[in-house]
Amino acid sequence: MSRIHPSRPDLNFFRNLVRRQIRQDYLENVTGFAWLVLQPLVLLGVYAFVFTTIFKSRIPDSEVGFVPYLAIAFWPWTAFSDGVLKASHAISGNAALIGKVALSTEQLPLAAVTATFLMNMVGYVAVLVVLQLLGTNIHWAFLPLALPVLLLLWLFAAALALFMSALQVFVKDIVQILPPLMTLWFFMTPILYSPEQLPEQLARLMEWNPMTWFVFHLRELLLFGRLNLGMGEFVAPALVLVLAWLGWLFFRRFSGHFEDFL
Repeated sequence: MSRIHPSRPDLNFFRNLVRRQIRQDYLENVTGFAWLVLQPLVLLGVYAFVFTTIFKSRIPDSEVGFVPYLAIAFWPWTAFSDGVLKASHAISGNAALIGKVALSTEQLPLAAVTATFLMNMVGYVAVLVVLQLLGTNIHWAFLPLALPVLLLLWLFAAALALFMSALQVFVKDIVQILPPLMTLWFFMTPILYSPEQLPEQLARLMEWNPMTWFVFHLRELLLFGRLNLGMGEFVAPALVLVLAWLGWLFFRRFSGHFEDFL
């Protein structure tokens, strides 16, 4: 059974888990790391062609183009979505370790989320640099303020990862159910469009989508160079912290039964 209180060796083990995940997903072949940078740039070119040339997409009442508007939100979403999906089967995928190695089992999904975020942020920086070179005014001075938003997004992903990875041990279909749900969530988040393009009632409903908060603030900081402070800046972090705490409690509540179902 896993230990309740992580110790110093657990931190070292966690770092090793993150390194293993990065090596497994990105560095095991010659082009792995290069593709990590090239893939977001290729996708950016594809979206630029499809949405600006074919669909003639525009963002109303905005001084920035559609592609920068999309790119600023798309890569953080990708880190979030990929992190949750990979972490959802972190326990069942490491069944050989459970019960044989003394570790805090929550480290397994948290390592998957952390590795995914770290590597996706490399691609994100590459996209920001290319946008700047192509004429978009990226407000680099606001990057230190964007980092806490991205860190909070990581914590949100980690909270969901704890829920899903524990639940997947008992409900195997989570692996099949979660991807379409994440796709639906993607289209319900104002990434490909602006909330101003929606009917008023639907736009108000969209405000209850937690990802809307992250998308809005990353665009405000990096694209428009604006710092918006209001009640949401206190409520959203508080809700994420509560969700993270509940995710940890849920995981710890059922982790003692993992061996019986793996």
